[in-house]
Amino acid sequence: MSSKTFKLSTLAILILGATQANAALYRVVEVSSSGSESYSAAIESGEVSGTELGCFGSTSCGVDDYKLAGDTREGFAGFSYKQEVPFGIDNRFYYLDRDDIDSYCDNELGYSTCESWSYNRWFGYENIAGLYRERQAWNLGTYTSNASGFLQSTVVESPSTTAPTGTSLISNSKNVVINAIEGTGTNTKVIGNTNSGYFSNGSNAILKYRDRGFYDTTLLLPQSTTDGAHKIVEEMGRTMAFDSFEFGGETYVVGSGSVAPFNYTDDDKNYLGAVSNCVGYSEAALYSECQNFAFAMKPFVWQVSNLTDSSSATGFAAALWNGIGNSTGIDTYSTANKDDYSAQGTVRSATLNSDGNPVLVGYNTTEYNSRLLMQAAVFYPKSGFSAVEENAWETTFITNATVRIDDDYIYSNSVAKDINDNLLVVGEAKRDGNKPEAGAANNRLFIADASSGSPSAEYFSGGIFFSGAGGEANAINNLNEVVGQIDAETNREINGKKRRRRAFIYPYEGTNSDVERMAIFADQAWWLDDLTNGGDYSSANNHFRIVNATDINDAGVISATALKCSIGEYDSTAHNAYCGSGSSEEKIVAVKLIPISGATSAQIESRSLDSETVSRSGGGFGIFALTLLGLISFRRNK
Repeated sequence: MSSKTFKLSTLAILILGATQANAALYRVVEVSSSGSESYSAAIESGEVSGTELGCFGSTSCGVDDYKLAGDTREGFAGFSYKQEVPFGIDNRFYYLDRDDIDSYCDNELGYSTCESWSYNRWFGYENIAGLYRERQAWNLGTYTSNASGFLQSTVVESPSTTAPTGTSLISNSKNVVINAIEGTGTNTKVIGNTNSGYFSNGSNAILKYRDRGFYDTTLLLPQSTTDGAHKIVEEMGRTMAFDSFEFGGETYVVGSGSVAPFNYTDDDKNYLGAVSNCVGYSEAALYSECQNFAFAMKPFVWQVSNLTDSSSATGFAAALWNGIGNSTGIDTYSTANKDDYSAQGTVRSATLNSDGNPVLVGYNTTEYNSRLLMQAAVFYPKSGFSAVEENAWETTFITNATVRIDDDYIYSNSVAKDINDNLLVVGEAKRDGNKPEAGAANNRLFIADASSGSPSAEYFSGGIFFSGAGGEANAINNLNEVVGQIDAETNREINGKKRRRRAFIYPYEGTNSDVERMAIFADQAWWLDDLTNGGDYSSANNHFRIVNATDINDAGVISATALKCSIGEYDSTAHNAYCGSGSSEEKIVAVKLIPISGATSAQIESRSLDSETVSRSGGGFGIFALTLLGLISFRRNK
């Protein structure tokens, strides 16, 4: 495996030098799994009774107190298993092969390394994963699973599906990812996405659907339809599930669901045959040209409690697209598509407002000049809301995070990813490739107050959030602590290389922020690596460098993903220390960050910086996995 070089830029070093030193606030605990690489997704919700300090208070929290869920990878996914459209941008579904992936990198990221970037996503690693093996499974006759979900150290088995006629399931061919943990204690259930698994059909391997959301053992189905020509929506339609809420004594899961076929008359979507044939087949999954068929999707809701048959639940749209489609009734091909584009929408998180009614966040589609734009939205319950039913929410786009601002295309897409009980929303807006900032066309991180009914994005700035910094805003708990991932170096990505990233925590000052809890962080944002150094756990913590934080509960426990030095401790406690003098393997592992009881910002033992460039040789897939961290993380319940 070729080595990769990581180097902190001069500006990043100055940022570190200008900020005050950090406390050792967390104990790092690895959560074992069976995969080559393990990524965190969610932490079990919870708080410490009687104190806002959570696990930082007098009650010490143990390593088993809150469950962590995540998923593994054996190689690159190609396209994320957690996005409705490729790279969150391709609602025309034109990205079909390696050249298209390379085109995305050139146009939207601008790296000088796009050739290798696209190669990895197309071919994967050692005959595992990669988009090529999905797209060519029909001809290859087989497929091996790339992703497996887990809850703590237990593998999550997703619900099964009925095999297409005359086929048999190929073992170990399912991809399963986790997005949320619902419930607490012995009543925890996972929410995630799965494919159907691949089925052997003579010399071919076929896929019935690429994505279906699930809740525990319940498979979440797309919209049912009486339109005979579009039965493909029920057969192969995609769904995704991200969060849940309780209302009126019932449990509901939210996400996205297919409602109509994409524009199948567009020949630029053809792969292994003409997709226009697929709507005429009685069982489309049996045909090669239908293996990559796609759909228009809406923000979706499923009731998952008190089901007559708990094996599946049929969902319905939470909200209309903005200005397109039907106001009532079933969406059809003509109402769901505009020219080459297919409308999309999703719910990523939910909470209840002061009236006890559910408020949802995600993104929805609006039309401008025959282009369908996907942009961050809050879904408010309509006036007189009393029951969860179809189209019961109104879409309000988050200003300052819309694709077009002041009549110019500033962003290619945006999404709201989490909302807390204070109605504070966090999310990301991807800068258009033609509108970079400080040398990068990054995801900008924002927070917005949805309590007023007119949310507007406020972008993170100052300190570690330097101009042009990009990353992920993955979760916000009810103490207004935001966690995610942010650039840790300032090199130009346009005509350069991808920046290295690190996990962060940001104690945002807003409604119901706790003064004592914020003081633990000296009222500012930090790289989490800086908060795991020093104290009783310093040696054990020095096995890890935290590269992403995906969720945080009210007790302060964080689900995170880390680089782990396989031989033990890093050579020093520096941010950019070697593992075994730079020759030893680093792995990607899922970890919990558990607050240390009594820790304060006064306990200072900051990480230093080694002045030399650090070249890390990657054993296995690990170092290539670093670039995945910008694509696959999702948060979950507080």
